[in-house]
This record gives sequence, C-alpha cells and structure tokens, in this order.
Amino acid sequence: MVKASKSDLMRWSGWLALVVAFSIACVYLSTWQFDRRQEALDAMDQVAMNYDAPIVDLKSIATLDSFDSKDEWLQVSMSGTYLTDKSVLVRNRPLNGQAGFLQLVPFKLDSGEIVAVERGWLAVTSEYEAPASPPKPAASRQVVVGHVRPGEPTLDRSAPAGQLATVNIDAFIESQNLGDQVFRKLYVRMQSESAEVASNPVQLKRPIITEGNHLSYALQWVLFALMAITALIWGVKKEREAQSKTKKISSRKNLGQIDAETEDSLLDRV
Repeated sequence: MVKASKSDLMRWSGWLALVVAFSIACVYLSTWQFDRRQEALDAMDQVAMNYDAPIVDLKSIATLDSFDSKDEWLQVSMSGTYLTDKSVLVRNRPLNGQAGFLQLVPFKLDSGEIVAVERGWLAVTSEYEAPASPPKPAASRQVVVGHVRPGEPTLDRSAPAGQLATVNIDAFIESQNLGDQVFRKLYVRMQSESAEVASNPVQLKRPIITEGNHLSYALQWVLFALMAITALIWGVKKEREAQSKTKKISSRKNLGQIDAETEDSLLDRV
C-alpha cells in the first residue's frame, strides 16, 4: 500500500469537502421536491374529497375571521343580494392561454354579513383593456351556490380603480368600503345563481391538479449526490493505483540497476 503524501491528503480533503457540500445541497433540494409532491397530492385529495361533497351552509364552516383550509372546495349555499354597484375585476387571470380578469362582487346575506363572490372569468378587450361594461348579476334576492376558497395574499403593486391585483379580501373591503361584517378569510367561486341574467362571465371548471414531475426531480437530486460520492471514491482509487504502479516500476528499475552493478563488480574480480 502506497502511503499518501501530505499534498495528496490536502488535495483530496478539498475535494471531499466539495462533495460533502454538494451532497448536502442535493439532499436539501430532493427533500424540497418531495415536499412539493406531497403538497400536490394533498391538493388532489382535497379536491377529490370536497368538490362534489354535499352542500353545506357557509356559517357552518367559517366565521367572519376564521376559515379552515381543510374546507377549501366545499360547496356552500347562500341566500341574499348582490351589491352590484361594488363589483371589481381581479387582474392577470389567464384562461386557456388568453389574458383576462375575474369578476368579484360582494354578496350580502339575509343575516347581514357580506361574502366576496367570484362570478367567473372575463376576457380582455382587443386593446388588452378591461371590459368597459362587465355583466352584472341580478340585483334581486337570490340563492347562490359555489365552492369556498381561501383569500389570496396581497402583492406589492397597485391596480387601477375598480381592479385588484389579487383576490385579497382585505384589499377588496378597503377599496369598496364594505365595513366590518365581511368574511375576511375566504371567497366563494360561484357555480349557480337562482336569478338568471342575460349574460354571465365564463364559469371556471373543476381544477385539474396533477402530481407533476416532483418525484423524478427528487430522485434525480439523490442520484446526483450518489454520482458525486462515487466519482470521488473512483478518483481516489485510480490515483492510488497509479501511484502504486509507478512505485513498483521504479522499484524494479532500482533493483535492475543494483543487479547490474553487482554483476559488474563480480566481473571485475575475475
């Protein structure tokens, strides 16, 4: 066995530190991809479990200031009246590759509380502007059925008057002066209304959520870490073998030289 020199040990220690750091990063990224996959699977399970579940009353699953995320996509039924003069559009909502908006309208329940209702999708105009006269719901009392969704976070950007950057309920309340009797943690994606109107926004369909490529990406990062470790071991082994071979050749040359010198000495004595 060839004894490694100090310079060899220092050089391979540097490579070892690099491989360890790379492997730790790979493990972190692999774990992140596994977590993303689990989130996708949980979302798929929730849609499957809640979307077609029996209709419930909104107040049975939420209060003005609380909403459990496990109840997302449940169907709720509400009786009340739309506040049609306080409708807004939510920007940057593409559908099938086309730019558009979501229509958000406050709905006042018979009991007095207000809930934000997303009535559907509207395409931009040919000039990529918001529709000048978006369709309005009937102003009469009616029953609305829809799926519950959590409100969205706000973005650090402004929007023109009558528009919102996201479905952020606090921003909606503030922009339309809706007061404090509002369900702040959720909105309802409308599926049906008992009062018919001439035209409606495009209804958004059941969400299609897939697992994606997270599993393959996670396994790839594990493979990268194993490849780096294997490459390091292989490199050290090959270098050690080369050093051992070089030493053997050198030893043979030295031995041959000694034998020749001995033979010459014996011949000189004859």
